[in-house]
Amino acid sequence: MREMRTRAVPDPLAFAARALARRGALLEEEEGHEVLALLPPELSRELGLTEEVRLSAAGEGGTVACGLGTPLLEAVVGEARREVPVAGARLVREPAPRVGHARNLAGRYVIRNGVAEVLEAAGGEATYLVAWLAYVAEADERHEGVGVLGVYPRDGARPGEGFLATCDVEAEGALAPWPRPAVEPGAEQWLARYAPEVEERVLRGVREATARRHARDRERMSEYYAAMVAEARAPRRRVDADAMEAKVRHLLAERDSKLRDLAERFTLRVHTRLAAALWVAAPVARVRVRVRRRKGERELVLRLPAGAHGFDWLPCEGCPGTTERPALCDERLHVLCETCVPLASGRPRCPACGA
Repeated sequence: MREMRTRAVPDPLAFAARALARRGALLEEEEGHEVLALLPPELSRELGLTEEVRLSAAGEGGTVACGLGTPLLEAVVGEARREVPVAGARLVREPAPRVGHARNLAGRYVIRNGVAEVLEAAGGEATYLVAWLAYVAEADERHEGVGVLGVYPRDGARPGEGFLATCDVEAEGALAPWPRPAVEPGAEQWLARYAPEVEERVLRGVREATARRHARDRERMSEYYAAMVAEARAPRRRVDADAMEAKVRHLLAERDSKLRDLAERFTLRVHTRLAAALWVAAPVARVRVRVRRRKGERELVLRLPAGAHGFDWLPCEGCPGTTERPALCDERLHVLCETCVPLASGRPRCPACGA
């Protein structure tokens, strides 16, 4: 039988005081379980309080109440919910990728319209950002969930599912605390670039199910009004032709209106937000390769992080996508994905340079 674990209930007054301190308030604990708070002007205006205020759990003696259900606690809880928790961790459970293995993988790396030559392979450590995107999708039904996105902020490469699974919160023992993570600048632009693709991937099943229900209800409604129109055009008793056609036009107009309402009802409205982020220091094997296409050449760096089954997918330089099997343009050897260059034969058009 599993032992039941209990956690202490957080003190509402202490929670509110810490939340105000994070917003720049100066605090001093006083007798009688009260807290004197000096609020910045903008914070006092936002909360509707004076700049000098005394806080207590019950709000006795002219103090501001911070107990459960009080306006001040609700305000600071709402602000805390809007904050995105960011933490740092080191990947410790997975062994470091073997440099020799990475070199062998690089020797088989596919450039769809060029060749790759391994120049150097070495081990090391790299800092990745793993972000969890919470989504709410509403149509005739409501769906909520979370998608995960990983990125190497320096160049926008995306690690594979194996690495992301290793960084999952349920991967017990895989991560160790990293109190002062080496935050890499520029991560926000890559998250904004890749978020729509993650959203599309996690919502693909929802969109398909919504489309099926829409098609089913549309077919039923169309059949119902088709039967009504057929009955109106074949009345059991003699009816004036103009009156019959007027009734048919009325039925068709009513059908079209209901079909428009049905389409609005089944239109999927999606809201996505960043729920949490984790900076992860992971052991990697780096391979520097020289790629050639016609008379041009350039160098690429491939990374194999711990837990991954292949190199990070490279960012396409022609669209917001990524690629595991890049093609190269003729002019500047831009890295291009399968969407930009479906067929690598001939002289591919490059969206990056317009050639």
